Amino acid sequence: MSASLIVLSGPSSSGKSSIISALQDLWPRPLFASGLDVFIGGWPDSDVTFPGEDGSPASESGMRIVQGVGPAPCWIPEYGHEFHTVTRLAHRFWADMTREGIDLVIDHVILDATIREQAKGTLDDAFWIGVNCDFDELIRREAARGDRYLGFASGTFAVVHDEMTYDLVLDTTATPPDILARQIHLAVLGDQKVHDLF
Repeated sequence: MSASLIVLSGPSSSGKSSIISALQDLWPRPLFASGLDVFIGGWPDSDVTFPGEDGSPASESGMRIVQGVGPAPCWIPEYGHEFHTVTRLAHRFWADMTREGIDLVIDHVILDATIREQAKGTLDDAFWIGVNCDFDELIRREAARGDRYLGFASGTFAVVHDEMTYDLVLDTTATPPDILARQIHLAVLGDQKVHDLF
């Protein structure tokens, strides 16, 4: 049986991590989870820049936070060449894992044309899932988390699905993660283990 490669693409705080955790519990084989946040977390804080308190734009860096196009507060990371090199290698790593037989699910947030091209070109055998959530609920979740710079939900919501097509689209606004995970399981594996789902 060939390995599965699943990509969940959606805005910050849309519930992708909760779906992935539920999907891992359902999967008939070990399902490895990764995502863009793993590589963002490894990027040095010294090379991340923020706008000034006076509203001045963030200085050029490997990753700088800039004003997004959604309702305020609205922020989005802008990646430099160095971080785009990291993301290019991340996509290659994910593809190699699957080619070596590892089932993999990726929590992705595609925010610019470079990363979109990398993802589509390298993860060409992936099962792509678009994750949606009502905007007001997304903002509520971001505030409730207490561990995020407020405004990334609005910023990512505005652009994450640009020029994307999906094999499956999910809405997390009111549907629990375990139900959505079952939908993914059935969509990717067909009737394999279907008796365990219901």
